[in-house]
Amino acid sequence: MKKIVLDTLKLVAITLVAGVLLSIVYQLTKDTIAAAEAQELTDSYSAVMSLASEFVEIESPETDAFGEDNTLNTALYAYDSAGNEIGAVLSVTSHKGYGGDIDITIGIDTDGVITGIVVTSMSETSGLGANCQNEEWISQYIGKSGSVAYTKTGATADNEIDAISGATKTTRAITNAVNAALDFAADCFGYGEGGES
Repeated sequence: MKKIVLDTLKLVAITLVAGVLLSIVYQLTKDTIAAAEAQELTDSYSAVMSLASEFVEIESPETDAFGEDNTLNTALYAYDSAGNEIGAVLSVTSHKGYGGDIDITIGIDTDGVITGIVVTSMSETSGLGANCQNEEWISQYIGKSGSVAYTKTGATADNEIDAISGATKTTRAITNAVNAALDFAADCFGYGEGGES
């Protein structure tokens, strides 16, 4: 009986020490992790709108276009080196991925055309939905405007992209988020609806 009590006390002590150490490590690294995540998001802006030299956040944009399936995280106007508005960059979360939320950053020029897109965060299945981060697949959206559709049989129309094999839910989630972003850019900025806002 005495041995069981001693073993139990040892396990409790080890658990408490491990918990305290984990808490200390978290406190020491949380700011560094947050800064790295913020830098990654900022880098994604330039990746999707390479001609921009400045990004200005849009305060309190109307977000009805995103519905319940998607959330607009950040919207920024993109300006070239001469100060001309050349489009917008939107950070969007789709809540309908197979593995949970999928975060994308998308650039849309003043003509309503996608200039770039990157998946910044996701938890999709490795070898299937996780292929949404592959440059070859995600770049299919570049140059698209209006409304994008996906197909499992090979894209034949200008507005179509090929679905990820075995990951229709991931493809649908990203495509719906892209379409919400295109609708938002058209409705709120007039992009693709007769020129610049």
